[in-house]
Amino acid sequence: MNLCPRLRGRPRCQENVTSRPNIVEKAFIAFAEQGYEGVSLRQIASQCGVSDSLLHHHFGSKQQLWQEAADNFIQPLMATLTTDLETLAQSHQPAQALRQNLPLSIKNLVANPTALSFIFREGDINNERADYLRNTYMRPYLARLDTLFNQAVADQHFRPISPVARHVLILGFLRSLVIPAHLQDELAPHLQTPQTTAALIDEVATLLINGFSSTPLAPTLGATSHV
Repeated sequence: MNLCPRLRGRPRCQENVTSRPNIVEKAFIAFAEQGYEGVSLRQIASQCGVSDSLLHHHFGSKQQLWQEAADNFIQPLMATLTTDLETLAQSHQPAQALRQNLPLSIKNLVANPTALSFIFREGDINNERADYLRNTYMRPYLARLDTLFNQAVADQHFRPISPVARHVLILGFLRSLVIPAHLQDELAPHLQTPQTTAALIDEVATLLINGFSSTPLAPTLGATSHV
């Protein structure tokens, strides 16, 4: 849908600037980089070459635009993570599925830094938007991971560890990859290229899985070949 109607005597706006998907994408990036409160519909409209009244007409409110942006970019990402997890769960025992899924899922998330920034910015605040992301996307995925983990514990392959401890370890590491904070200097060499980042993810994933396992596994050479 082109949001810039052609007026008599004026040139047609470029569709790649004013199409609805393009506006939603620009809004998604703006929310990820500046936060919900840091960006206005007027700013987004200006970036897209349309009036803010036109944005209000087609999207209703900033909150509705935010939700459409979330659904357009977070939903496909989480769907990919879920599909990968279920594929592994169907062909491996729970513990082995989790061992292979952990580095794979982290790499998929890190490959989408704008989506991660979007998620973590809202996660820092308790509000309707944070609840929407948690309840719609994050908690269902974490609940599936918890089910597999409990099955691995029942198989005596993993030690019983509380869900909050596991989630803190994994999400804390993931957050540090996109928001290094006080570890900027230490992490910088590891985040320079996809290869160095993948190597760090493999190293930390091995440490985490060994911490979960009832019998820790030795690091495997070429572990990235599994992902």
